[in-house]
Amino acid sequence: MKRHILKWKQAQFSEIKKIASQYKVIAIADLTNFPADLFQGIRKKLQGKAIVKVSKTKVIKMALEGANLKSTELIPIVSGSVAIIFTNMDSFELYGLLKRNKGRVSAKAGSIAPLDIVVPAIDTGLPPGPALSDLKAAGLEVRVQGSTIAIVKDKVVAKKGEAITKPVASVLAKLDIKPIKVGLNIIACYEEGQLFLPIVLDIDSEQVFAQIVRAVQNAVNLSVEIVYPTKETIELILAKAVRQANAIDALVSPKKTKQD
Repeated sequence: MKRHILKWKQAQFSEIKKIASQYKVIAIADLTNFPADLFQGIRKKLQGKAIVKVSKTKVIKMALEGANLKSTELIPIVSGSVAIIFTNMDSFELYGLLKRNKGRVSAKAGSIAPLDIVVPAIDTGLPPGPALSDLKAAGLEVRVQGSTIAIVKDKVVAKKGEAITKPVASVLAKLDIKPIKVGLNIIACYEEGQLFLPIVLDIDSEQVFAQIVRAVQNAVNLSVEIVYPTKETIELILAKAVRQANAIDALVSPKKTKQD
């Protein structure tokens, strides 16, 4: 058995070491308490774009050391339960992809509600019995409808920012309502000798784009106002000059009378 484990570790070591030299980006992702089904979903999303490997921390560290990276900053970050991702996407693209592809999980007692959690008015499909008491304990208005329990009206069972109570967590699980979004968290990305941490990688692309558009608009306006010609603003400057010239001409030219 020990020999088998040793062979497995050696194979993993050789594979990770080899792959590390073939891709420009190496990312470490935290797998602590990350659901296995969501992890498999992430792997499918990354097919054709990245290779994802899971191994013992010691094996990963040894493989990265053997890969002779330009920097050793990444190796101390490898700790606990992690996955290692190899890709030719840049670090920001990879981080953004994982951030957009979050999955939903059941709420646990004590979890903080990310948004108002609403249980809709539905036929639960649950038979009368203990479930009736559980639903009432969560503050829901219910009634027995034939052979099942129905929730009479929509109810906010937890407001945004509040801790989810045990009765509410239990009912949400019974109704298969998964209000918590989780994603595969990148601990660090190593790209061509440079280490990027989440505080740098976590960029809102839409917000940045809007800021760039605003900056371009402000630059164009300034260029026109101070009459600084560029290929982007020369037509606007000339058009403004013509408008101003016409306006001045209209003011200084004598008005024609009806007799004229």
